[in-house]
Amino acid sequence: MTTNVDGSGTLDVPLGQPIEMDGAEVWYYPTGRPRRWCYSRAMALALRSKVKDFDIVHIHSVFLFPTTAAAYWCWRHGVPYILSPHGSLDPTSLSKGYLTNRLTVLGSRVRKWVYLRTLAKLDLGRAAALHFTSQPEMETAASLRLLAPGFVAPLPVDIPRTHGEAITALRSRYPQFKGKKIILFLSRLDPVKGLDQLVPALGRLAARRDDFAFVLAGGGAGAYEAEVKALIRRHGLEARTAMLGRVAGEEKWAVFREADIFALPSYHENFGVAVVEAMGSGLPVVVSNRVDIWGYVSQAGAGFVTDPVAEQIAAALERLLDDEALCRAMGTAGVQLVRESFAASFVVAALVERYELFRGRGHQAVRSPDSPRTLGPS
Repeated sequence: MTTNVDGSGTLDVPLGQPIEMDGAEVWYYPTGRPRRWCYSRAMALALRSKVKDFDIVHIHSVFLFPTTAAAYWCWRHGVPYILSPHGSLDPTSLSKGYLTNRLTVLGSRVRKWVYLRTLAKLDLGRAAALHFTSQPEMETAASLRLLAPGFVAPLPVDIPRTHGEAITALRSRYPQFKGKKIILFLSRLDPVKGLDQLVPALGRLAARRDDFAFVLAGGGAGAYEAEVKALIRRHGLEARTAMLGRVAGEEKWAVFREADIFALPSYHENFGVAVVEAMGSGLPVVVSNRVDIWGYVSQAGAGFVTDPVAEQIAAALERLLDDEALCRAMGTAGVQLVRESFAASFVVAALVERYELFRGRGHQAVRSPDSPRTLGPS
């Protein structure tokens, strides 16, 4: 059950009726004002009548109306629920310190402060457990002194066994890319992603070498996209940069196939699905130590981990540009890591184990004997 919110727009989907999607029954509900809170009276009414029919509920998100509505009706009907904050409780996410607009930062901080001192005590405190996608995410959330126990299980990521033909044909569409290694950034365009450090890092490299191109794939707010374009111009990267916009499905996997190196120097990522997809596609990765799965990357030798600082990012990228054998070795290590730690079968089994543990225990927050539990490097 979810709303039809899709960024600043709405999804063109049937509302208030079941839709079959990837083997699951999905219900979409319309939203009203305040839209920022994803308020949906229709969804609240549906939750009131339907929640009692389930053995356990898994709620995704914090700070939104559907979270509070679902948590409330689970509590009322005595149905246990697990809540996944998806990084929303991290200090970086709470403070929005990476943003430059002070009014935006202040507004976000005030709203979250009010929530954490009111509704969060109920939404989070009544949960049977909190699901974190990485050990660092769980550790940073501990400072909030939440009553519910926590456990760690990564997000499942399925990598196609074989990628289709390179639909994007980047080197054909951009003749200037022929014979050059492609450094790929594939993620949502947002200030938290560290492009203000990655682009200057590439500018440093461009000043002394001409053997790489930069592909930026992802959509975002128009104003920020304009900022990124200006940043690229300022660092003299226009001729060697392709901005593809949002890519998905076969086109996304084709982009991974054509790339040589993946970079994501975010200021905060509670997980980093794109990083896992890149590793599963055989790419060496350069990530910041604020991407919370950096421990997996470092331990497996699947890439370089840096501070989100241009100088360090440039140094890591240059090592990969200079050493094809190292790229291959890190790419191979990444593929193995994804198969062993992020395969859907592995992660789903871990979550089902948790569902079984808490099923039938009502809305009480129950700490299991081995809780908190971690899957992956600590």
